[in-house]
Amino acid sequence: MNELNIMQATAYTSPNPLTLICSLNEDGTTNLAPICFVSYLSFNPPMVGFAAGKQSHTGKRVRETGKVIITVPGESLAQAVMACGGSTGANTNKVAENHIAMATVDGSDIQIPADTRLAMVATLTQTVETGDHVLHICTVDKFLGDESKKGLYAWNGFGKVAPAAEG
Repeated sequence: MNELNIMQATAYTSPNPLTLICSLNEDGTTNLAPICFVSYLSFNPPMVGFAAGKQSHTGKRVRETGKVIITVPGESLAQAVMACGGSTGANTNKVAENHIAMATVDGSDIQIPADTRLAMVATLTQTVETGDHVLHICTVDKFLGDESKKGLYAWNGFGKVAPAAEG
């Protein structure tokens, strides 16, 4: 076996589930951040966690509002997801810039991409500093899904975005 760095190790675990973290910007628009550092944490109550860099605009907005919708984007969003990862929502309206059709979610001010396989509407419960990231631990208020849509995964570490093939 060869010794690897963490970026090389991520390629060994590919594909990784890919999410778009949807948070509310100060101006009321929705911010989108592609993040693979997401995991289910508990069945009862249903909880999920995601890690965002300490300087992340998305993490800051979730900590300030206490609300988030974690989505699994559909395959039509592959290019937009890659573009969203290349800019910060602090000074870019990623939804408008990438022409992403959005949908409303009952009971939330945060919108989600119309092409979404899974949406987890959640409330922030706790944060934990984890190295150069902050782990956001959230209680899921409701799950929404559309099994007719194919979700995206990150391949080759985080270098490619595409659906996973069974086989």
